[in-house]
Amino acid sequence: RLKQIVLNLTANAKKFVQKGYIRLRAAVVDLKVEVYVEDSGPGIPEEKRSMLFSRFQESLDSLNQGTGMGLSLCKNLVELMDGEIVLDESFDSGVPGCKGARFIIQLNTPPIQLDSIDLDEFERTQQRNYFSLEKLDPEGSSQFSIESKTGTPVLPLGNGSLPQKEALLPEVLTVLLVDDDLLLRKLLSRSLKRVAPKWVIKEASNGETALTLAENNDFDLIFLDQYMASVEKQLLGSETALALRAMGIQSRICGLSANDLKSVFIEAGADYFLLKPFSCERGALTRDLVAALGLNACEYDNV
Repeated sequence: RLKQIVLNLTANAKKFVQKGYIRLRAAVVDLKVEVYVEDSGPGIPEEKRSMLFSRFQESLDSLNQGTGMGLSLCKNLVELMDGEIVLDESFDSGVPGCKGARFIIQLNTPPIQLDSIDLDEFERTQQRNYFSLEKLDPEGSSQFSIESKTGTPVLPLGNGSLPQKEALLPEVLTVLLVDDDLLLRKLLSRSLKRVAPKWVIKEASNGETALTLAENNDFDLIFLDQYMASVEKQLLGSETALALRAMGIQSRICGLSANDLKSVFIEAGADYFLLKPFSCERGALTRDLVAALGLNACEYDNV
């Protein structure tokens, strides 16, 4: 979790830092560990600070640090570790014309003292934690392969002894995730792989890159985040959907946003819309994917 938090904060800083630095450091304060992510970006305007960790996004027509829902996710992850994350409002980067920002992750835990035995055990634990998606034994397994009446392989998902009709997903699909937030892309990608391990997933951090990828690849499903921040103005997700349709792209398009922008995306040519943060729980995510793909469970006769 700490790695995810730090990666998200540094990725957010990278969008806005044009000169100077992005710096990561740690210290022990009052016998507790604190992690600092500092940068020499433009800084976070005072009027944005009170809502800095809100899950709701605002328009990025005027681009500033502290936008998007990545900070809300960071806050949730820190709290899961019984810690706190705060913005140091007194911070100054020291780079002329660049106020900068410093986020402090207060872990509320003392530093650990490691010896060689501890390090060996840590490495063994890490190796055990790498899980692989393996086929379950057909005897007693709740997951098995069937075919639809069209011959398309279908993957039943769920915890019941028999697959539920609404839980059927194509076994093989090519998916494009478009979101400026690296952490959110990785979380969605990982979640998709859990419910559909054979899906091929590609990523883009902005609409412009998505258009190029869609021109040269055939995607079955494209997820588009609405607001994608950068020093330079980027295409909105709905604008990207409109451009994809103008190019003749027939892929299923699913809009994403922390705000209810369903009508905006549908009018732009998207097929479906999901509110962020979407559920990563297996059953709920499967149902969302079935809906995003426009699948009709009754099409499968042999279930």
